[in-house]
Amino acid sequence: MLEGLTEMIRGEAFMPHGMCLLWRPDLLFLHGGSDLFIALAYLTIPLVIMRAARLRPDLIDAKVARLFAVFITACALSHLAGLATLWWPAYGIQGLIKAATAVVSVYTAVELARLLPSVLTMPSRADLAARDTALNLQRIDSERVREANEKLNEFAYVASHDLRAPMRGIANHARFLEEDHGPDLPQDARRRLSRMQELCVQMEQLISTLLQYSRISRSEACEDVALEPLFLGIRDRLAETLAERNAEIVLDTPLPVMAGDPAGFETVLTNLISNGLTYNSSAAPRVHVGFLDQVEVDGAVLEKALYVRDNGIGIAPDQHDLVFRMFKRLHPPEAYGPGTGAGLAFVRRVVESQGGTVCLHSAPDEGSTFYLTFPGPNAAPNHADRPVDTAGGYAGPLPQGA
Repeated sequence: MLEGLTEMIRGEAFMPHGMCLLWRPDLLFLHGGSDLFIALAYLTIPLVIMRAARLRPDLIDAKVARLFAVFITACALSHLAGLATLWWPAYGIQGLIKAATAVVSVYTAVELARLLPSVLTMPSRADLAARDTALNLQRIDSERVREANEKLNEFAYVASHDLRAPMRGIANHARFLEEDHGPDLPQDARRRLSRMQELCVQMEQLISTLLQYSRISRSEACEDVALEPLFLGIRDRLAETLAERNAEIVLDTPLPVMAGDPAGFETVLTNLISNGLTYNSSAAPRVHVGFLDQVEVDGAVLEKALYVRDNGIGIAPDQHDLVFRMFKRLHPPEAYGPGTGAGLAFVRRVVESQGGTVCLHSAPDEGSTFYLTFPGPNAAPNHADRPVDTAGGYAGPLPQGA
């Protein structure tokens, strides 16, 4: 058998293919030249394919490129073998090359059939052009919205700034009137004068709040912020309030270092913690602050979320959007003290100005939990041994009274 295989490869028992063509120069040139140029073209095409796959891996899949390169190279070798058999009857070698080409061809065909569904899902030029147009329109709309917001912020700043002067004038004149003619005025007039000064103070607070709100825009300050020292500083500043209310602010987990604006993080945490203590009818108010690698809120999964949870009065689901509106209060000042109703509006404004999101999970008499996510890298602590939190209830331990 080995001798037969050797004889087949040597081809000594066969005659060259050229003899079948009667060694006619025109036929030899036609067949030989065609095989030669086909082989040269087939050897060039794989080089182009592999170079394209290397330079544009997003355009051509590396596996598909290799398959085509091997398949076309095998076809080139088949034509070179056909060229050689015109003068050298190595039909055995030619047959082996053809057999290898057949295997590669069948494998390539099967793989292409398997990859066909993926290829069909690739966007066409028309799809890409439509997406590009949509992105350009979205970019234009975003720019228009940004310009409109800048103009609105500028208007709010100028308007609130210009309102301060006449408001202070009214307050000063009311004070002068009370100082100069207070004893001569009737009781009802003095009461109304006092009320006028109170309203001026309230208006001054609203104007100041509006000024601060208008100054919050997309934050340019971005640095690594250690949230834990920030939290501890806020808790220290509220120590007197905590003692008076028999309240406690609890750090559930280590807090990470996050990229953002330090003043923005402080504003957000201060407002959320203060709200949790203010709108709280419990004999022992509790506010919990922590960080979760993953949390599910109303069916949505949030990654790397900072949370502030309280055991306060809670918020009805149909009022979740209302609480973030500027100067919106759901309760009268007599119930939970004075305020402008801008705290949560500030929270959302600051978080969104840093490209983050705010999610609220709350119900009446069940407390409230605010989840904050921020884009960009952060050095989160390892919480692999902690249970995943769900908005329906904290899976991990909470201190008594939470």
